[in-house]
Amino acid sequence: MRFRLLLFLLFLGAQAWAGNPDTTVVRGIDSLCNENYVLSKAAQYGLFPGEINRPEILYVYEQWRHTPYRYGGRGEKGIDCSGFVNVILREVYNQQMPGGSASMYNKVQRIKKEELQEGDLVFFRIYRGRISHVGMYLSNNKFVHATTRGGIMISDLNEPYYRRYWAGAGRMPTGYDLPAAPSDSTIAETSGTEGE
Repeated sequence: MRFRLLLFLLFLGAQAWAGNPDTTVVRGIDSLCNENYVLSKAAQYGLFPGEINRPEILYVYEQWRHTPYRYGGRGEKGIDCSGFVNVILREVYNQQMPGGSASMYNKVQRIKKEELQEGDLVFFRIYRGRISHVGMYLSNNKFVHATTRGGIMISDLNEPYYRRYWAGAGRMPTGYDLPAAPSDSTIAETSGTEGE
């Protein structure tokens, strides 16, 4: 009886320690994302330090920046643009927005380019004139995204390529009740055309 009780308590402890992987928020980052971190990363990536309210986004970017692009991918072996946006939403904001870039575009509150703030989503019509790419805005016209050529990277909205394919921007709706993370098979079916 004592052995079973001990096993049960160990199981509960392991569950509490592991947490729910679908709602994991970046932990222990407070000590990393201090003022020096923000100033250093702002200078490195050409951002305005005063506009960096969630340095965790940069931390997540740095953890994923060597990850290659893979259409429909949602993991460290390969990830697409909507998958990477969802990684940031989950790890920084404890939210998610299942589906591909076109689906995300239909769920956000549309905003003007001049109204962009850190954490807003930026969309592009790259493939056959329809929404096919998404990234997350940082500051100073910079955004982070997963690209077919370079994997996870920070780009500038003023680059001719992104000006040419610009579709719009959106903000997560206030009080948006986000569903649980979809399974891998659902992701493959609903990803839509991603890419750059």
